[in-house]
Amino acid sequence: MKTSTQDILGNLFQIIDQNCSENYTSKNSERIQIAILKKFFKASEVILEHRGANTRIHLKSIFPESPNSESIIEIESSQLKSFLCDCIAKDTKGISFYTNMLYYITANQQA
Repeated sequence: MKTSTQDILGNLFQIIDQNCSENYTSKNSERIQIAILKKFFKASEVILEHRGANTRIHLKSIFPESPNSESIIEIESSQLKSFLCDCIAKDTKGISFYTNMLYYITANQQA
């Protein structure tokens, strides 16, 4: 059964919505957020710090020419969902990555 790009993105946005709700925080939701940010920013490491009304995102470069390069992004926690949704790559490689991520999530929820 082939899943359409629109279905994949719809499921991913639904998961992001659930993961960013104030009542739902877990290691699994943080892993999903980190995977999205690593993919989008091509980061070797992502650290999320939830500090009340703000979320601080530490990004380390994956590029060999600047291995010690680090960036920090701080956003309002209420904007995290929108920020993550904007980081979704809708190209072929992105859709393949998110399809695999959804399969992984589904398999681990049933286990």
